[in-house]
Amino acid sequence: MWPSIACALILGYFCMGRSFAYWGIPPLHIFIGEIVLAWFLFSGPQAKHGRWPWIAMKSPMLHRYNKLFLLFLVFGAFQVLHGIFSGNPALDSLRDTAFNYYPFYFFFGLWIGIRDREFLSKFLHLAAWVNGLYGILFIAVLSRVPWFMPGVAPEVAPVPIFGQPSFSAAILLGLLSFGKDLRRVLPLLLLNAAVLIGMLIRAEWLAFVLGLLVWAWATRNLKRVAFSGVLILVLFGLMYVTNFAYEGPETRGGTISAIELVARVLAPVNPDLAEDYSSDVRMYGGTAAFRTMWWAAIWDAVHASFSRALLGHGYGFPLGVLVPYLEDSATRTPHNVFFFALGYTGWIGVIIFALFQSEIARLSWRVYQKTGQPFGIVFWVMMLAFSFFTPFFETPQGAIPFYLVSGCACAALIYAETRVSTASTIVKISGSGRPQPRRTGPPAFTLGIEANS
Repeated sequence: MWPSIACALILGYFCMGRSFAYWGIPPLHIFIGEIVLAWFLFSGPQAKHGRWPWIAMKSPMLHRYNKLFLLFLVFGAFQVLHGIFSGNPALDSLRDTAFNYYPFYFFFGLWIGIRDREFLSKFLHLAAWVNGLYGILFIAVLSRVPWFMPGVAPEVAPVPIFGQPSFSAAILLGLLSFGKDLRRVLPLLLLNAAVLIGMLIRAEWLAFVLGLLVWAWATRNLKRVAFSGVLILVLFGLMYVTNFAYEGPETRGGTISAIELVARVLAPVNPDLAEDYSSDVRMYGGTAAFRTMWWAAIWDAVHASFSRALLGHGYGFPLGVLVPYLEDSATRTPHNVFFFALGYTGWIGVIIFALFQSEIARLSWRVYQKTGQPFGIVFWVMMLAFSFFTPFFETPQGAIPFYLVSGCACAALIYAETRVSTASTIVKISGSGRPQPRRTGPPAFTLGIEANS
């Protein structure tokens, strides 16, 4: 049951994003991410000596992660009190703690990865089909369907029934990492590359480039890097040669064409040059200006006093009031995880979050060192880069799939270190290095933890 739930959750967030996050009872602020998390924490899978999440926290392999997560969680609770005593609405203050408690999903992903070592590989193959087909439908038809989620508060931007996919880059790098023969997954690569281009999300393009560079550095597999680059160039070249042009998704605006893609990339950095390619430069550059002006306002407001620089405004504070064009908006996230953490929690919160993320990076790096599988660290780099330009760690559609996938990827470390520990014990006790019968189930932790169905 739990692997199926994890698969459905990640697929939903990968393909439908914010729309999937609103599944639940919106008028009561009860959503699918919180429902599943509560279910997992209090009625989750049974381990040998108790419920899995709480037993896993005793693992010495996760000692540093647990300490930093506890610090991150306690600091989030402090920011709730800070926000309430500063006069911010209590409900809004509690809502913002999702930023701190979503990492519980790491343990969910860890359990899934321990139960099935092939889960990520199989899931990414399935996700490539679903995301590719759904993404093409979304670009062509579904983004223009005027159906919206009922029960959403009126001050919140309408939530369409069909949400936009935004993890095509992660799926492409997953296929490169786990695929043994790229010729067999060529249709999936083409489908998801088309979705990556057609969704017109510049932050995801940047994340893909950075992820591909890290993957190339880690694997030294220049053949696959070249193949990926040629694949994108071929699609782009076909669009240019055929003068392909199609109206972009309703959620993105603009036009999908080779010339418009160039203009969209150039607009934030060189608007004058971009005007040579498109008449929509003001729209393309406006989204970047919308963010940067808000970021500057957050920086100035936080550094107005020493105490605020340390602790921020506290949870529940309406960051939108810092700029005139968002005073009457319910927008609470500045589309940048650094300025989100700085605005609400100050420099202390930024440092704690950075330390916590660095521990996930360390675990992912150790997986690569032990197993040679680079997907975990590549995924971390990609999603961190993505989070600097879009709501991510503070929203369920970003944070939940991130922690689920990261936990699942880090499960390989437990297998690798358990094998090393077992081999050392055999040699030390019996002087024999003869192979033992292969385990069919998950390994036990050094504390005797073993997950059961």
